[in-house]
Amino acid sequence: MKTNPFVMLTWSSLKAYFRNRGAIFFSLLVPLMIMGIFGLINFGGGTSSVNIGVVDQAHNQVSDRLITNLKGIKAVKLHTGSLDAEKQQLQQGNRDLVAVLPASIGQGSTAITAYYNQGNPQNSQVAMAIMNQFVDRASFAFAGVSPALTLDAKPVQSRNLTYVDFLVPGMIGLSIMQTGLFGVVFTFVQWKQRGILRRLMATPMRVRDFFFSQLVTRLTTVALQIAVLLAVGLLLFHFHFAGNLFYLLIVGIVGGGVFLAMGLAISGASKSEETAAPIANLVSLPLMFLSGVFFSRSSMPEWLQTITQFSPLTYVTDALRSISIDGASLWAIRTDLLGILIWLAIAAVIANRLFKWEVV
Repeated sequence: MKTNPFVMLTWSSLKAYFRNRGAIFFSLLVPLMIMGIFGLINFGGGTSSVNIGVVDQAHNQVSDRLITNLKGIKAVKLHTGSLDAEKQQLQQGNRDLVAVLPASIGQGSTAITAYYNQGNPQNSQVAMAIMNQFVDRASFAFAGVSPALTLDAKPVQSRNLTYVDFLVPGMIGLSIMQTGLFGVVFTFVQWKQRGILRRLMATPMRVRDFFFSQLVTRLTTVALQIAVLLAVGLLLFHFHFAGNLFYLLIVGIVGGGVFLAMGLAISGASKSEETAAPIANLVSLPLMFLSGVFFSRSSMPEWLQTITQFSPLTYVTDALRSISIDGASLWAIRTDLLGILIWLAIAAVIANRLFKWEVV
C-alpha cells in the first residue's frame, strides 16, 4: 500500500526533531530550567510592602489629600481604579486591601469601606493595621473638614495568586518562541549549507507537503511543550490553572505559527549559522525581556509599555495568562488573537520573500 508523501515527511521530520538534542535543549529544557529557578526563588513572596487599592468616589479635596498621604507611606504600594477593577484584583490576590472613599467623605462622619484579602491573612493584617493608623491620623488632621473617619472592614475570599501563576504562562510563551525561532533557524540553515534542500527540490516531492510536514512537526512540539510545562507548574509549583486547555493549545499553535514563519525568514536571509545566530538572538532577546515573560510590563516606563504591547510575544503571553489565570474564553482575548493573526500574516509574507532553497 502506497504511503502518503505528506505522512512520510511528517513522520521523518518528527523523528529527526526528537533526535536533535540541541533543539530539545533550547525549546524544552531551557524553559523548564528557567521556570524551576524563578519558581524556587519566588519573587512574589516575602515582600516588605503591601498592595492597597483605593477607589475614589468623592473626587474632592479631602479624598485627593488622603490618596496623596497614602502614597507617601513607604510600606504601601498604592493602586487606584474603579471598584469592580480593584475588587477583581483583590479576588485574584493582587491586592491585600481595597479602600473605598465614599462620595460623602469630607461632609461629616464617614465610614471608609475596606475590603481585605482573606486568602492572605499575613499581608492583610499588615494592610489593615496601616489603614487603621492612617485613618486615625487623617481624622485628626481633617478635624475641621471631616469630624470623624472610621474603617469598616469586610473580608473577600481570593484565589491568592502567586508569582508562579504569572510565570508559567510566560514560560509557555517563551518556549513557543524558542521552538519557532531556534528550532527552525539552525536546522534549515544547516540543510541549506549541506545542499539537502536543493536535493529535495530535485525529487518528486511537492513543496507544500514538505512545508506542511515541518509545520505539523513544530506545532506538535508546541503542544507537547504546553502540556509538559503546565504539568510541571501544576505538580511542583501548585500553579492555579483556571482556564480551558483547548483554548490554551489554540493560542499556542497560532502563536507558534508566527515564530515558525520568523524562523523561516531568518534562515532564508542567512547564509550560515554564524550569521543566523546573531539575527535570531537580536530578535529573541528583546522579545524575551520586554514582553512580560518574567515580570509585569507595568514596571516599565510608559513609553516602553506602549511600544512593547504590540510585540508578538506580548500578544501570546497576555492571551495565555488571560486563559490560564482568569479562565478567559477565546472571545474575551479576541484583541490578542487579532494581534497574533496580524503578526502571522506579516511574518508569512516576509518568510515567503526571503526564504531560499540554497545558499546564494
